[in-house]
Amino acid sequence: KQWYQRRVRGRKALEDALAVYLKDNFPAFGSAVYGKLDGDTVSLTVAIENHKYNPDNFYCGKWQSKWTVEFPTSGGFAKVVGEMKVQVHYFEDGNVQLHTKKTTEESVQVSNPEEGAKNVVEFIGRSEKEYQLGINENYREMSATTFKSLRRALPITKNLVDWHKLHSLNIGRDLMNRTT
Repeated sequence: KQWYQRRVRGRKALEDALAVYLKDNFPAFGSAVYGKLDGDTVSLTVAIENHKYNPDNFYCGKWQSKWTVEFPTSGGFAKVVGEMKVQVHYFEDGNVQLHTKKTTEESVQVSNPEEGAKNVVEFIGRSEKEYQLGINENYREMSATTFKSLRRALPITKNLVDWHKLHSLNIGRDLMNRTT
């Protein structure tokens, strides 16, 4: 009975600590914390999902992460393994998609359920922030190098297009068509 109470208390403590983190960092999240006992090892799984669908601005994206926390029923250290996945789709004047994932792990102190939950959530937050900053930096570098080299500096005619003049010609043509 004691192992059951420890597992339930550990799950509840993790769920409570996670709720604060999710509220502060994910505006449209879904999450779950569930667990099992395998011999003398408690295994808790945390699932996080957040999404943003914005068809008016031609993009949508989804964040998913799954964290497994394993620790002995007697306490000590927990092994935390996480996998984070990002999927982004931008579809204005083209179709650009990003699918990426990263796996990470660490041992955290679990002397009691509340401290263990706090340490696990701190690791989750630190890992997810690092991953997001890495993706942002990668896009910044790609914007300055890769994407720039894909764009043609001048049209095939080697002359810049005067878009204002072209727009004026279209307006003039439209007015002529309306009067006839």
